Amino acid sequence: MSLKQEIETWVHALELCDLEEPDHVGALAKFESIGDSAKVLFNIGILQATLGEHEKAVSVYHRAIDLDNYLAVAYFQLGVSNFLLSDFAEAANNFNDALLYLRGNHSINYEQLGLKFCLYSCEVLFNRGLCRLYSSNSKDDEEHKNGMEDLGFAAKEKQIEAHNVIDEAIAEGAEGFTVFSVPVGTLFRPSGIKMKNYKTKDYLGEARVVASVDSSNMHTGFDGVEKNKPLIEERPEEVQSFAATNLVIPDRTSKIPTSNRDTIGNDLAFSPPISSPPASALPQPPNPTPLQMPTTMAPTAVNRIRDSVVTFRSSSFDSGYRQSMSLENLPLVDMTQVKVKIHHNRNDKMRLMLMSPDIELNEFHARVREKLNLSGRYEIEIKDETDKIAIVDKEDLDAAIETSKDTARISRSAIGKLEIWVSE
Repeated sequence: MSLKQEIETWVHALELCDLEEPDHVGALAKFESIGDSAKVLFNIGILQATLGEHEKAVSVYHRAIDLDNYLAVAYFQLGVSNFLLSDFAEAANNFNDALLYLRGNHSINYEQLGLKFCLYSCEVLFNRGLCRLYSSNSKDDEEHKNGMEDLGFAAKEKQIEAHNVIDEAIAEGAEGFTVFSVPVGTLFRPSGIKMKNYKTKDYLGEARVVASVDSSNMHTGFDGVEKNKPLIEERPEEVQSFAATNLVIPDRTSKIPTSNRDTIGNDLAFSPPISSPPASALPQPPNPTPLQMPTTMAPTAVNRIRDSVVTFRSSSFDSGYRQSMSLENLPLVDMTQVKVKIHHNRNDKMRLMLMSPDIELNEFHARVREKLNLSGRYEIEIKDETDKIAIVDKEDLDAAIETSKDTARISRSAIGKLEIWVSE
């Protein structure tokens, strides 16, 4: 695939994500067809996490980090997925690395690099503290105390109104809270110029320094990459983050496999290493919102909300979100699609289909018949705990879809899940 085709495919993948009913599966396939680059791999990880495939997302974030060791936001999302996989200790390591690669900044705004997201030191530290709390054995052990200390320091670095929730988490002992995250649908995009002119522009030309603030520092990334002149030492003390400067734990690092280095090619020429920009390029982003979790943090509880974080860090702060986690009070997430798993009594292979949650009964039956190539009489059933219930009218179908909506709301997912059994 040529460089021009790669950019074109990237643009088309973004268009699928921007649809009124996003086609995340289609977008994922397009991104996966592009050569390896840190930006594209990050996008793949976000989409896989959105679809609830956090194990795959972890693997892809590892590959993105392998290509750009300074990509703090990749460590951040790696921590989110490990958190939702109940690997709290490794998630804490990931957030510790994200804090390290903030390189003393209170925040990093990635918008100039194509990602409309700002990473705050207080959010990273809050997430690390939460992981340490959940990995502790009791409220009396050292890791629990260290986790609460992290939350306390995070509260001192709040920068926007939405960060006031950190104080609420501390007041409640962090019970029922989960981590900050990049919002669903937030992906790296080619620059506006590239998207407009990719048909004619030669992106293999000479690289241009876009973020160097020191005339003697003429690399194509950002200050801080060169070890002999770290930017943090020249930054005024008042703009440094105490957490990012003093609270990084030296012996806590992510377990990034090194085998990827033998199989991953060089980063795409149009996508240079995306290390963090300097503090001078850090405007305030939209307000983020961390999520609440059920107070019982057993692994099964985490599994039930695996894709919650990546789907629900809203762009505006809802002051009422701190209500209980009952279904009536959960923040609304529009379910745009239902993924249907189909079991057929004459075929051992499971089939899948996507449908609208507003589908009519006749269309539902027509889709099932077409999927399984049915011609005679058949029956469709769903499972209700241990019993199977036949879908014979629109009310039955609506009830099944409503259950799928409830599950999607708990998991903060835009894709509901339904499992049916078809017998002839």
